[in-house]
Amino acid sequence: MIFALIGVIVGMIIGFSITYPYNAAFTIYITLMILILIQSLLRIIKNEGIGLNIYKECILIVSEMAFAFLLAFIGEKLGISLYLAIVLSFGLRIFSDFNLIVKKLIKYDKLN
Repeated sequence: MIFALIGVIVGMIIGFSITYPYNAAFTIYITLMILILIQSLLRIIKNEGIGLNIYKECILIVSEMAFAFLLAFIGEKLGISLYLAIVLSFGLRIFSDFNLIVKKLIKYDKLN
């Protein structure tokens, strides 16, 4: 877990120091990608590391991204804000995973 935290910190430092201009049309897709990656990172931490299931996790992350991007693209072409459903879904999962991580850290089961 220490290596994951170091990687996140180094990634944030690099991300904040490098500026990359992008088209405003890609804002929805970039937002979805960031949400999916945060949710995937929290799911891995919740499950206490990847272990031998690294390929399954990678396939799951890629399939979630592909489905989210496809749904957002179809919604954009139809003029419907379907990406909001994706943001809501991944937002709820982020808070749920974070809640379980906090409960594991404070040994919530022993308090009851």
